[in-house]
Amino acid sequence: METIVVVDGVPYTFLTSEGSTALKVEAETTESKDVKPKSVPLPSIWLITRTNGTPLFGLKPDSEDKSFRIMTAEKLYAEKYQWFEPLADNYRKLIWVNEESTQAGSEAYVAYKHFEWQGIIDYANVDRPSIAYAKQSYADWKVRSAGGDGYLMVLVKDKPYWTDGIGQIPFAVDTYRLYLERYQDIDTAIKETIVTGIQFGDGMPIGAKVDEKNEYDNFIILRAALWASENFKLIVEHHAASPIRSTEKEMNPVSIPYVPTSNVRLENPILQGELDKYGIWNKQVGE
Repeated sequence: METIVVVDGVPYTFLTSEGSTALKVEAETTESKDVKPKSVPLPSIWLITRTNGTPLFGLKPDSEDKSFRIMTAEKLYAEKYQWFEPLADNYRKLIWVNEESTQAGSEAYVAYKHFEWQGIIDYANVDRPSIAYAKQSYADWKVRSAGGDGYLMVLVKDKPYWTDGIGQIPFAVDTYRLYLERYQDIDTAIKETIVTGIQFGDGMPIGAKVDEKNEYDNFIILRAALWASENFKLIVEHHAASPIRSTEKEMNPVSIPYVPTSNVRLENPILQGELDKYGIWNKQVGE
């Protein structure tokens, strides 16, 4: 199978055969007196493949990186690289996606679980106990059949993501609603959502590891909290005390209805101003 990838305006052909992929180099005839081997120009790209060699997407290496690599998505994940949050650590720009990734039944298509943003939102909008989002619990989106279903990657609106990144969204939306009801302040709810994400960085309800790294999972939590701040409305009713309303909660009930406005916050990476305001993961929790 041949795949053509255009890098810096130049088309390169990659050949996939027997479970591996290599750059196809066209033979060039030379005069018999030539003794120096011809140099082969290599594209500046990290080509990411399935374990069977199928090309999936390409990343632009940084100047200090090895400029040309072909590796599996599993290896890329193990090396902690990502392509969807430019301000997070280990970012490499996405420069090519195999167009067959959206063609049902193709080798590239089956590498992903496929979603639209609304499907993820619908899952996140279900009100669940916070403990339900613990690692491997019944609402853990990454492993549930209605969510990531154990896939390493998902394709959302034609763009690939690590599944464990997108899996932060339902947790973050639920946590934001919890804090908005408690504090009745949008800014506080966003910040407390981030703090909770840091405190339970590995998803374990007991003995969790704190995650204060500048990595993509914290950025996705912030994406989701910012989206929730624009798509959920705080409504506080006020009633006089009565035989059926005697407590603060009964006299001033709070509801947090979903009032959809825009998905821009979910679909786009965190901006510098947002990071400056809410990016507390590099600080000690509680400072």
